[in-house]
Amino acid sequence: MADLGAIGTGTGTVDAVGSTGSAGSAGGRAVGASGTGDFGPESSPVALGGDRGRLDIAPRAVERIAEITARRHGAVVRRDAVLGRGLPKARAVVAGRRTRIEVQVAAAWGRPLADVAAEVCRAVTDDVERFTGLGVDRVDVDITAVDPPSTAAAAVEPTDAGAIAGNSPVAGPAVSVVGVVGALVLIGLGVVGIAEMLRTAGLLRGDVIPAGWFGRSVVLEPADWMRPAGIAAIVAGLVLLVVTVKPRRRTHLAVSGPDTMVWIRAADAARLAADSAGRVDSVTSASVVAKRRRLRATVTTFGDPARVSGEVGTAIEERLSTITPRPRVRIDLRED
Repeated sequence: MADLGAIGTGTGTVDAVGSTGSAGSAGGRAVGASGTGDFGPESSPVALGGDRGRLDIAPRAVERIAEITARRHGAVVRRDAVLGRGLPKARAVVAGRRTRIEVQVAAAWGRPLADVAAEVCRAVTDDVERFTGLGVDRVDVDITAVDPPSTAAAAVEPTDAGAIAGNSPVAGPAVSVVGVVGALVLIGLGVVGIAEMLRTAGLLRGDVIPAGWFGRSVVLEPADWMRPAGIAAIVAGLVLLVVTVKPRRRTHLAVSGPDTMVWIRAADAARLAADSAGRVDSVTSASVVAKRRRLRATVTTFGDPARVSGEVGTAIEERLSTITPRPRVRIDLRED
């Protein structure tokens, strides 16, 4: 049985390999296992085609290499765009075996922009030449934006007064409920308006609002209730204004360390305090309840009340020493 294979070249020429076959397509020669076949003008085991084709590198490939290289730089910040490409963004022109590249990047705060541009230029030049084999005539680096310093670093550094900078987690705005109710009312009015428009255009039959709700025309006349109603409306408006600008309540406590900072809830601080109180000698049980910035510890002990109270207070203070603001602790002792 004949064992046939094909070896292709860049121009599509083929070398056929058969057990007793004769010469294949143009540009190739057959190789016979028994040596009785027609091997063409030369006695070579495998002959490859003459023209293998050529390699064309599109400008978009060069641009992608430049963008990936620029993105890997430590001082280059990646920015996404709603439309089109974000940053870094590159544009390349390829002519023969040479290329010219323009790269737009956003730099991070705190690095000299001239150094960033020079380092990106060298990195892009090296990578494009290594990956594509093209010669790079020039690389223009445009720093189009500088990102502001991150607030994460400032949040872990205590100020001189001992307070921790940065924004702590806070509760939702008090006016959120009013906003949701107002949005639902507006949506309802919009639905009624659209239905009334469809009914007027003849696309909807029946009444949108039952006639029994407003069966008679309403005529406004001066009445005794209007003055207090106006005053109530003014008061309600002022209350909503105050609720709108009211600062949001802090929901977490800050725990600062040498290099990090985390946020915990008051209930977590209560668990830490209960654990510390339970380790004191003569304490059989300890429970702590958190209320805002206050902790109420209930300790059951068979030891001297004065000694146990002092040691429990000291243990809790040491355990919560890194918490800001530090909650106030109240200790209630019970005899076991």
